[in-house]
Amino acid sequence: MKIVNYWWNEKSEPHEELFSAVAGVVSVQSGREQDNVAHMSLYGNAHYTDMASFGDMGSTPNTNHRVTLNIIQSMCDTVTAKVAKARPRATYLTHGGNWSMQKKAKLLERFTDGQFYSTDIYSIAPQVFMDACVFGTGCMYIYQGDGKIEVERVFPGEILVDDHESRYAKPRQMFRRKIMAKDVLVGMFPEAEKKINEAVSYGEGHSEYKASEQVECIEAWHLPCYDGAKDGRRVIAIENCTLLDEPWERSEFPFVFIRWSNRLMGFWGQGLAEQLTGLQLEINNLLSMIQEQMHLATPKVFVENGSEIVPGHLNNEIWGIVKYNGTPPQMVAPRTTSPEIFAHLDRLYSRAYEIAGVSQLAAQSKKPSGLDSGVALREFQDIETERFMIVAQHYEKLFLEAAEQMIGLAREISKNGNAYEVLSHGDKDIQSIKWSDIDLKRDQYVMKVYPTSLLPTTPAAKLQKVIEMVQAGMIDNQEARGLLDYPDLEAVNQLATASSDGIKLMIEDMVEHGRYHPPEPFMNLSMAIAMIQSAYLRAKINNAPEENLDLLRRFMQEAIDMLSTMAQGATAPAPAMGGPEMGAPPANMGPDEVAAEQMAAPIQ
Repeated sequence: MKIVNYWWNEKSEPHEELFSAVAGVVSVQSGREQDNVAHMSLYGNAHYTDMASFGDMGSTPNTNHRVTLNIIQSMCDTVTAKVAKARPRATYLTHGGNWSMQKKAKLLERFTDGQFYSTDIYSIAPQVFMDACVFGTGCMYIYQGDGKIEVERVFPGEILVDDHESRYAKPRQMFRRKIMAKDVLVGMFPEAEKKINEAVSYGEGHSEYKASEQVECIEAWHLPCYDGAKDGRRVIAIENCTLLDEPWERSEFPFVFIRWSNRLMGFWGQGLAEQLTGLQLEINNLLSMIQEQMHLATPKVFVENGSEIVPGHLNNEIWGIVKYNGTPPQMVAPRTTSPEIFAHLDRLYSRAYEIAGVSQLAAQSKKPSGLDSGVALREFQDIETERFMIVAQHYEKLFLEAAEQMIGLAREISKNGNAYEVLSHGDKDIQSIKWSDIDLKRDQYVMKVYPTSLLPTTPAAKLQKVIEMVQAGMIDNQEARGLLDYPDLEAVNQLATASSDGIKLMIEDMVEHGRYHPPEPFMNLSMAIAMIQSAYLRAKINNAPEENLDLLRRFMQEAIDMLSTMAQGATAPAPAMGGPEMGAPPANMGPDEVAAEQMAAPIQ
């Protein structure tokens, strides 16, 4: 009986066993590669011969089969625009009411926001979502590079898994097959420069022109079989050399996946392009038939045999004379295409939009006629968005899993003795957050996801929603101005909301950092007292430190005293014009004389 030597059990230099395992996976998955090529061709309206990561890609247009009514591209673009426009944020809830834990959770939120900003994940995620629409599965790679956390969109064709091992969508090993330039690999692994240069170049013999010498590189992961197992392994190799070989202790791969639709079994998802392929091909056939019939249906002139008609007389001359003997020529303009064919084409076109859940108006960026109010537009968007609720949840989960992996990487970097920090960009400030100031364990918090804004996105619907909130008494005019962050109103809103914005910054500084800010007579003291009272009660519920609560109490007391003093000054009688007020002491009296006279004066 032959003993199988798996690559992760190889004691040293596992590149030979690794390449053998990858070759076996590739040989049984040629059908998936062909499907990816077909779906990419349908979306891109071009004839592709191979995937970029597996071989030479040809984008030679085939004008005889060019798609002229591309519903796949239209709907993939529309769905991506509707779902991927959201910018989900990860929020964290801690167990218990400990103030320190809640403060760390708030720092963790800002840490994640800053990490999302530094990695530009909001630009990469829509590309990954588009991959899910076209190929069924989109992939994002989260890794550590030069002491920083990086995010990379991975072409789905680069990822390989064993179908037998991943029948329940949970493989234990995963491969990434990528074509890389030799000089890039030499920069990453200078100790293996000789082996890298000796490796056979990828695509040798396929093309005489080469922009650079490239080589096939495989990165492989094997997860530990259980907690504490020593069989977890990560390997980077080319065909003649192992470039990196290290243990892998994490229980997940460094990838985040999103699928348009999950299959009943297996790792890979089903894409929107696959769901619409049959209709797209039928539409292409109908369009080809219509085109051929339109070309054939040109006007004809029927001339009877034996008639003495000169063909040259049949021209476009105005008031031309055609002499004939016998039967006159008959001009016939045949019917181009049967109306049933056009009706069938329209049915297929509409049915494709029904399957995808996309309205034709949304694909054309049009609104239904008669819907002009903000309420109507908001309701229409809500109804249309219901169809993509499951897909939108998959998109939000993508960010949660990305945040989880980023936190794990930050914890690893800090654990290895390297200080890790990130800049968090808020609305009003920039804050540098160190992981050592957070360092929450995984069982100390629960992650949830929220969209960036709960308000509608269209200006009319957003304005209507804010007006409704003001009318319901949920917010005041100051808060309403802050919610209407229209660019052309930004300068006006900044002045109008300066009072509340300044008070919020003072509250945060006192509650979070313990730095006191005294009230000023030029502030809106009534607003400050009300806002700080609410902040005080909230901080007390959250078990804030007593010294921080004392700062809020001190501010409120000083603000109340200042208001009282200002009120007394406003109600004091003004002196009479032209002389001292009745009952007032003469101007030449000293302080002691004034006090003695006031004590001797009778009570009014």
